[in-house]
Amino acid sequence: MEPTNHGTVEREGKPRPENALDYCPVCSRRLEGRACKLVCPVCGYYMSCSDYY
Repeated sequence: MEPTNHGTVEREGKPRPENALDYCPVCSRRLEGRACKLVCPVCGYYMSCSDYY
């Protein structure tokens, strides 16, 4: 599951809700989806798919 893009609009025209899993718990930077991981581009923190499912 890729992280959502906040500020974008879904097909139905509804804004997407914020998700705390989209942000790094260490430095608060938005995490980037890479395969089955969410990775912080600033501090290197990551969650594997087993951490957030």
